[in-house]
Amino acid sequence: MTGSLGQTAAECLDMIRQLIDDRDEKGTAGIKGTVEYAFWFAPGTWEVCPNGADSAYGRHIKPSDAPCNEDSCKRLAARVAARKARRAQGNPTPAALSAQLARAGFERIAHGRLSAGFRVLKNEGGPATGVRVVWYGEGRRLPLDSEPGRLAEIAEFIRAGGKYAVRYNGGARAEVTARRPAGDPRR
Repeated sequence: MTGSLGQTAAECLDMIRQLIDDRDEKGTAGIKGTVEYAFWFAPGTWEVCPNGADSAYGRHIKPSDAPCNEDSCKRLAARVAARKARRAQGNPTPAALSAQLARAGFERIAHGRLSAGFRVLKNEGGPATGVRVVWYGEGRRLPLDSEPGRLAEIAEFIRAGGKYAVRYNGGARAEVTARRPAGDPRR
């Protein structure tokens, strides 16, 4: 490691000491980066993150016996937590409901194609809001309420299963949430 142009050796060593002190001060919260720069951290305080192994972004390190500090791993952990929260609320996940509808014979929209079909999406507002099923018409990039396709059949299929509550008032969108007991305030 070299210092800035014109920097003396003593100034360069002070800079390196400052970097080491900063890392020591942050503790395990500051452990992240590639394996090649792990020499900055004390031996035994870090390990190679299993999520980064063989990934497109390369291997990275994480604190030993602690969650990873890398942004990509934090995003992955947030997605997993949201999926668990959605399941804990009793709401369907987009992947599970989409697979169930496809197995039942409903046409799923082909990604990148302008074919007719359904798509299951997460609702905005967190896990408590469930998912929405949207119908795209043939040759359409956006769903149109004037072309609901087979969405009425899909809504009836989901209702008939008895596991989820479906709100469908016509158009190209249906809301799917967990079925709630009559006295539940979230109903």
